[in-house]
Amino acid sequence: MKKKFLLYSLCLLTFIACKSGSTEIERLTLSPSSTIQDSLFTQLPGSLILCNNYLVWEDPFNPNYFLHVVDINAKKEIGTMGLIGRGPKEFITPLSISSIGNKIFTYDLNQNKQAYYSIDSMLANKDPFILLPSYPIDDCLDITQISDNEFIYIYPQKNKPLQWIHSNSSISSFGNCPIKEELNSYYNALQGSIIYNPYNNKLIYCTRRFPYIALYEKKDTTFYITWEKKSSQKDYKIEKGEIHFTDNNEVPSGITMTKDYIIILQQDNDMKLQPIKQTGGIRDLSKVPHTIFVYNYNFNLKKIINMGMPILRIAAKGDSNTLYAIGIDLDFCIVTYEI
Repeated sequence: MKKKFLLYSLCLLTFIACKSGSTEIERLTLSPSSTIQDSLFTQLPGSLILCNNYLVWEDPFNPNYFLHVVDINAKKEIGTMGLIGRGPKEFITPLSISSIGNKIFTYDLNQNKQAYYSIDSMLANKDPFILLPSYPIDDCLDITQISDNEFIYIYPQKNKPLQWIHSNSSISSFGNCPIKEELNSYYNALQGSIIYNPYNNKLIYCTRRFPYIALYEKKDTTFYITWEKKSSQKDYKIEKGEIHFTDNNEVPSGITMTKDYIIILQQDNDMKLQPIKQTGGIRDLSKVPHTIFVYNYNFNLKKIINMGMPILRIAAKGDSNTLYAIGIDLDFCIVTYEI
């Protein structure tokens, strides 16, 4: 296994060998346990969001309805929501995440607008759009909802970059900054993903430009850091307060948490990429990963799984080890795996 791929190896973990202490790393190939949708008609599917018994996938190229709702049990699309535009119920550049209950929280990257989209209202043939009073979300790099009217988002600053919006709209800050050096701006450096598992109160922050991941756990009214991992190699250089990332940085394409595992979507360089079968999309998908790396919550690597097809997006509920994925099998499709 090539050393450059094993981003998070530290003195505690040696990933370049297929052993972790005395525990062997399991290598296996999985076939989907079920197919939810065999064709998604889009140039390129956006994020995949799990809401109880529904999956919602984003279509960022559709100006009419950018949220597609799929019934998991019925295995069919049951409706669409969300309009692009400048009207009172439209978004210019929407970013959507899972909310509490059968709702999607959406905010706009380029205007001060936030709303819920209610799946229950859509199913009742009512307007699913619920405009919200503006939460104090400023310079948000990514966001997750942890309870009713409570959010945590990544803010581009060195000191305590994780901002916790409480139910009364007050804000508290916490978290370690992945970059210890002084920068003129932390906006590019701290780009990343933040996800929360409400079933075990664990929060993950993973950067997008260089290898770094941290796990926090909520106890009572405070988040405490459990561990943070970064590459042992130098992945960037700083000149006059500006950060420059190395060209060979390989970072996860996706990350999620199941009941027992942290799952990272990334290509295993020991496995040769297979040619992508033609889809209706317009993007170059030749380097879409076929593998996931499965870690326990101590960040010990347990499994490297060949998914049997290129995988674009992953999602999980957090109380089971079922993984939902958007894959490529002639067309874009939604499948499940039992991890």
